[in-house]
Amino acid sequence: MNPFALLCSGQGAESPDLFERFPFTKTGIDLKHQILESGRLAPDVAGWLANPKAQPNLIYENHYSQPLLCLFQMMVWAELSDLLPPPQFVAGYSLGELSAYGCAGALAPKDIVGLASVRAKAMDAAAPAGRLLAITGIPVERAAMIADQHGGYVAIIASDDHCILGCLAEKADELASVARMVARNVVLLQVTVAGHTPLLDSAVEPFQQALVACDCQPFKIPVLAGVNACKILSKEQMGKWLPENIHHTLRWDLVLSRLTESDCSVFLELGAGSQLAHMALAGNSSREARAISEFRSIDGIVAWVEKAVERMSSS
Repeated sequence: MNPFALLCSGQGAESPDLFERFPFTKTGIDLKHQILESGRLAPDVAGWLANPKAQPNLIYENHYSQPLLCLFQMMVWAELSDLLPPPQFVAGYSLGELSAYGCAGALAPKDIVGLASVRAKAMDAAAPAGRLLAITGIPVERAAMIADQHGGYVAIIASDDHCILGCLAEKADELASVARMVARNVVLLQVTVAGHTPLLDSAVEPFQQALVACDCQPFKIPVLAGVNACKILSKEQMGKWLPENIHHTLRWDLVLSRLTESDCSVFLELGAGSQLAHMALAGNSSREARAISEFRSIDGIVAWVEKAVERMSSS
């Protein structure tokens, strides 16, 4: 069984120098120009991309970060897809689940970027400003009780004692203060919407309509749905489960369990950070996981994946 899996990260590690971090060649740059010519990036977002240093902080706003992160991941995958062994699965964390369908070949890169723009707009319009809090060191069930008592929700479950809570921005400090009394660590994330909670119920339909309108190609790689780790291989399944990512709890714990049960032991994180690689390694010495941000060259990424797959296949 192929032990290789691809992980697409979400928001949180983006920065103004995002497109300078990867050694893009003509392949990635040509794709960027094709997407720009398609008009799928809003004019102001395309303008930012031409000169990030003029207004660097805009990359942290939903309207900019979601389509730009998806563009970045599509460019990186264009560089790597023909050089790496085919992954057994591709899974995406939060926004990364949308990019996962681009890596799987189900949706064209321009549609991924266009859908990210629709997603960001719908989420921004759905509710007042929100916040996300990372909680570690207490059972998820206890974190859920605290959230419920203070107007919050469990947005993401990463493991038995690691979850993300979402709430309205005005409730965030109160919720964080209460959580700090019992949790090992509480971090307020730099996110302005409470994704994966019922606060974004009204964002689902606009995104779903845009998704249905996109052409879907045969899947080259199965995708694992973020809300339940189901194996997705059709447009119908994608249309059912991808929109649920917006307003339902993400079960990253189930995704990692599904990957483990499928004998996946080599993970490459595609995105701006390395959080998913770290989570894949947590407490498991029989896995190897790296993020593209850890490498200086495309050759280095390819060499590591090939050697890691060889090591795990022979162990």
